[in-house]
Amino acid sequence: MSAEHDLFRRLPELPEETFEAVGTLERSDRGPFVTLRPHKPEAPSEPPVLAHAVSKSSYSVRRYYTQAIYPRVICYDPGVLVESMATRADPPPSPGFDRPPSDLTVLADRERFYKLSTRGRFGLENVNAALWCSVKHGPWLAIATETESCLEGELNRWEFSIVEMPEVSLVWWGDWKDMPAFPSLYVTTDLVLTGQPETYCCGGFTWCATTGSCIPNGVPCMEAMPA
Repeated sequence: MSAEHDLFRRLPELPEETFEAVGTLERSDRGPFVTLRPHKPEAPSEPPVLAHAVSKSSYSVRRYYTQAIYPRVICYDPGVLVESMATRADPPPSPGFDRPPSDLTVLADRERFYKLSTRGRFGLENVNAALWCSVKHGPWLAIATETESCLEGELNRWEFSIVEMPEVSLVWWGDWKDMPAFPSLYVTTDLVLTGQPETYCCGGFTWCATTGSCIPNGVPCMEAMPA
């Protein structure tokens, strides 16, 4: 056995119990690896429509960038690449999950490595196979999208997802501060608007380039006056 194979063998076993509250280890549909699939959050209930709500002619969609901490787990067969591996078999302890660290630069430098004994799981034929695993917490780039309601006084709809892990996603109604809890997910920076808000017409209205607004269906959009 080469020194590299011995190093791989001495890696600690991935502590699966640590991630049980976060998700389950499954084969990814985005690549040839095993990853942590988050538990699907409960579907949010749409807010009831207010009595006598007034319809709007248009609504805006705003997209924001932010950053978030979340454990990304990737496990795969290192194959022949194990021959050049220089991973430490005794990595420093992972940060706790109870709160985000105050210094994100420290967290960004932390990546722990493990092996995962498959024992015939994940559809692998070799029951004695072991996968090489990387666990990193970010911070990751995330996108939040705010969509206004077409009814006056109704709550806006929000969507949130991590770019590198789109399976980490949430939907809710209200304000940004109303974002529901998601196990081991921490948003660490303020929202940054990605560009100008996009405007769309609500049902029953059509965009009129002449007026630069949405007008009722059936109302002709007057042609622009010649200069």
